[in-house]
Amino acid sequence: MADVFLVGADWRERALVRAQLLEDGVDAEAYLTTREALRSLDRAAALPALLVADLAASADLSEEIKLLAEWADKIPVWVIASRMNREDPPLTGRGFERILYRPIDLGELAEEIKQRRGARRSDY
Repeated sequence: MADVFLVGADWRERALVRAQLLEDGVDAEAYLTTREALRSLDRAAALPALLVADLAASADLSEEIKLLAEWADKIPVWVIASRMNREDPPLTGRGFERILYRPIDLGELAEEIKQRRGARRSDY
């Protein structure tokens, strides 16, 4: 099982963050959709240390938020959203460890993920 799951419709950004993590020694898997990532979680013997979902280009934002919130008490979940969808639907109060808004520097994101990987949930 990978240490980090990355979810996002933008394959370039997903691939760049994953490549940086892999180069830094962090095992990361990338998924196009939240459903695809959650199917892997359902089958996993061990859970990843972090799931990062970029929802900025989501086809069904409400559904993806609902699905991710169901997992937020089991694993740390970071969501990335567009400032355009900041409050509709609301992201706060769903149990997400972090809520980030675009624009995001992908190098900084990879570094934050790498740092978070070793931290306990209550430390972040």
